[in-house]
Amino acid sequence: MRRISLLLFLILLPVGVIAQQLIKARVLNNKKEPVAGASVSEMGNSRNGIATDEYGYFQLRLSTPNAKLVITAVGYLPNTVAPVNGQVITLSEEAKDLGEVLVVAYGRQNRITNTGAVSTVKAAEVKSIPTSSIQNTLVGRLPGFFSQQRSGQPGSDAAEFFIRGVNSLSNDNRPLIIVDDIEYTYEQLAQINVNEIASVTILKDAATTAVYGIRGANGVLVVTTNRGAEGKPQINVTAEYGMNRIIRLPTYLGSYQTALLMNEATLNDAYGQSITPALPWTEEDLRKFRDGSDPYGHPNVNWQRVLLNKTTFQSRYNVDVTGGNRLVKYFTSLGYYSQNGILKQFAPTLPGDDVNNNYYYRRFNFRSNLDITPTNTLKIRFDINGRFETVNNPGGVQDAGGLFKELQAFRAFAPFVMPLRNPDGSYGYANQTWGNGYANPITRLANGGYIRNFKNNFNIVIGADQKLDFITNGLSAKFNVSYATNINENRNLTRDLGSLPVFYYNPENNTYTPRNASNYKMPAYILSTGSGAFNNRLITQLSVNYSRSFGVHNIYGLALLNQNSYADGGNIPTNFRGLTGRIGYDFNRKYLLEFNIARNGSDKFVKRYGWFPALSAGWNISGEQFFKDLFPFVDLLKVRGSYGLVGSDVNAPTVISTEIQYSLPTGPFGAGATEGALVNPNVTWEKERKTNVGVDLNLWKSKLSLTADYFYNYRYDQLISQGDVPVLIGQTLPSKNIGITENRGFDGILTYQDQVGEVDFSIGANVSYAKNRIIYISEAPDYPHQARTGRAIGQTTLGYVNRRFYQPEEFDVNGKIKEGIAKPLWSTLQPGDLKYADLNGDGVITTADMTYLSKPNLPTTTYGINLTMNYKGLYLRALLQGAFGYAVQINAEGADAFNSNLRPWHLERWTPETAATATYPRIGRNTNINNISWQTVSDFWFVDASYMRLKSVELGYQVPGKFMRKSSFIKNTRIYAAGYNLATFRKLGRFDVDPEIASGQGQAYPMMANYILGIQLGM
Repeated sequence: MRRISLLLFLILLPVGVIAQQLIKARVLNNKKEPVAGASVSEMGNSRNGIATDEYGYFQLRLSTPNAKLVITAVGYLPNTVAPVNGQVITLSEEAKDLGEVLVVAYGRQNRITNTGAVSTVKAAEVKSIPTSSIQNTLVGRLPGFFSQQRSGQPGSDAAEFFIRGVNSLSNDNRPLIIVDDIEYTYEQLAQINVNEIASVTILKDAATTAVYGIRGANGVLVVTTNRGAEGKPQINVTAEYGMNRIIRLPTYLGSYQTALLMNEATLNDAYGQSITPALPWTEEDLRKFRDGSDPYGHPNVNWQRVLLNKTTFQSRYNVDVTGGNRLVKYFTSLGYYSQNGILKQFAPTLPGDDVNNNYYYRRFNFRSNLDITPTNTLKIRFDINGRFETVNNPGGVQDAGGLFKELQAFRAFAPFVMPLRNPDGSYGYANQTWGNGYANPITRLANGGYIRNFKNNFNIVIGADQKLDFITNGLSAKFNVSYATNINENRNLTRDLGSLPVFYYNPENNTYTPRNASNYKMPAYILSTGSGAFNNRLITQLSVNYSRSFGVHNIYGLALLNQNSYADGGNIPTNFRGLTGRIGYDFNRKYLLEFNIARNGSDKFVKRYGWFPALSAGWNISGEQFFKDLFPFVDLLKVRGSYGLVGSDVNAPTVISTEIQYSLPTGPFGAGATEGALVNPNVTWEKERKTNVGVDLNLWKSKLSLTADYFYNYRYDQLISQGDVPVLIGQTLPSKNIGITENRGFDGILTYQDQVGEVDFSIGANVSYAKNRIIYISEAPDYPHQARTGRAIGQTTLGYVNRRFYQPEEFDVNGKIKEGIAKPLWSTLQPGDLKYADLNGDGVITTADMTYLSKPNLPTTTYGINLTMNYKGLYLRALLQGAFGYAVQINAEGADAFNSNLRPWHLERWTPETAATATYPRIGRNTNINNISWQTVSDFWFVDASYMRLKSVELGYQVPGKFMRKSSFIKNTRIYAAGYNLATFRKLGRFDVDPEIASGQGQAYPMMANYILGIQLGM
């Protein structure tokens, strides 16, 4: 009997071994790219399954012999194969790309059945771009996305962005931002670690935004983060280190040329006078400036070169862990980001006073997304994430406009304003009559301490999704609660900059004169702390979802109740409440119809609630048999359209008064009361009617694809002041909802992808155009050319139209403007002064000739060209991005001679010899009000800001798996190099500023080009 048992054991042993066969394999697409998150299961035993990792690898132990594997993935055709250890399994993409899933409001839809205007980018396309903020990576990739990065300062370099331009008179143009069901601000979005993100989607039309009702008029940006998948723990470690380089700094003239121009300006200011003025610099002074023989009495200092490094460094480190089983799935991420500023480090006067007074940014991120499936019908979600930031600024900056305004200012940083250091090692100050008395910047930065801001953000989401198939198939209920809090604090360690010991050194008698006779020793540090933002937001959502197919009839629906409560400090919370509904139907994925409606409102208003409906429809023409027969190469041709109403409450007043307030006299005499301002209790939200028509096209097995949309948005009930009522009524009028604007344009993306030999490539081009116009604004202009009606929203600068320069032939023998030539009355003119148009034709230049100038400071058109190539693990991604149709105004320290430090542009000033070629007016110091940009505003100081950038390039290599097999710990490796803002081609004339800078004095922290080397290890 024992022999029989032993024989049976030996016979069945191989069967048992086979039954428990361990399969290790990899899943790739037909481009040889790994398919991450593909579902791999044993045929006939779907409970025995696993998901592929980020690089397409999986391990699965089969429970039965000769079992086959079933592999499925979104966007791919399913594949069934007989398993072979070590094999590569290929998934083919669906020819029509029907499997693409789009994120929409409160859900997801297939591209084939979506009737709204949506643009999406996957995080994999942007996660290695070396910038701290996700919004900096989106321009040029998402049609309909407009952005401008106004600064390169660490921690403050996030781009300002809009969806389909702007359409509000009240600066209410920022889109709603939703991250995993939590509402974010611009600043909070910039804090997100891109490694946590799965996708970024913008919702652009009424079909996709009406469900947000009173919050949807400006479009919606939706971010989804990574979640866990079934399988063994997958650990990914990413490390990046790189360099930041200043793209452009202004170029300033040295002391010699500056002194020459100062003498010339002094002579020009004496125009018409009988006495020749005394020049500020003698020939001997000019010689010393030129030959550098007197560095203390006649210094020539390039303060930019003294204070700033050309390069600085950044780093980013991240650890992700993902995995799970049928019961629990998890994604956990820890990240750290660091970026340093460009200030040089200067030793403090007192030992032990050395503190980090440079610009810098530090950020620590953490996220844990947990999905629990306790039963086959219930899913529980628990997410927790947070960010802790530190933003440092130097405490030694004296001008409120910042260090880079100081660097531009002639009165603070002229090249001869003070020596680098005095002979005895002490520091000087701007002691000249035209100087501002600021201490030497080296001592201010070395001893001025720091201003340090801490920004802390913490979020939690708890949710449950219960299938209700026992009631009817396809029915489910979902409940979410999210809580977000934002706490900002500051800690400043600074000194009184006015008390720093600084001295004027006179080389003629070798004496030192203190700026303040009582300041001979370094003042003590002053420590101050404070709190900034302290707010929280609680969002509650309860929804019922339905999705079911009856043969070729597909029906889906949503009913959602939600409340959003926001509390800022100790203020009374503001509440947003609403009911949202959606119902959709499609017949065989050919005829598409969807209706959305929201009734929601806010307690900011007396009348709190409103209705926001939207209807959309589509026709998938390529689904018709006759079309397939005629055009078999067309995989998808869908036309769609939407129309609806949305609103915006962002610009609602803090308090809405319902009664006029009266004040009683406080003195001992008299009686009666004084009537206060009139009130408007009927203030309401802005409303916008959105119209969108679009087409989706795929050809030749989706090698060529096109998505294009035309839109028209009409916004009304905008809250504006009443400018057309005479002041004679003697009352202050309330604002009313009477403003009207329109915004129209188009956006689209065209992509071609193919494979030539072993090279896979994709090239895409996208464009976004948005042009707004004011239809009605309450105004009573004196002249038609001073009306804002009909102009662009951002065209807000009132000034004069420049007609180049007055020429000598326009003056009589007495140096006066000839009769019949229009002239201003505010200053004495001379040849070379700026000349302005007489728009009202009265022969003089007055405020009646002012009009709204140039173009807005936001582009009307943006575009991007994307290139992706892959060859045997080597890949290249590049983005060329640009914008046009806008202008930048630069004034004061950014432009005016002797307000600004002198620039090469000022050498092109008007003189009798350069009258035909001059690009800058004649130089002057005191009497040239006519030519000063901030005193006499004109379009002379506006320039076309069109540009094109090599926005980003990434070159990487996926190390082949055969080299990783020897390692039991590291499963895959990717190495890469990437750059951001690599090259800029611009049209800014003589202005040394970045084209994305805001109008003003050009004092922003310079834009940076970033370069990094990185490695990613999968374990």
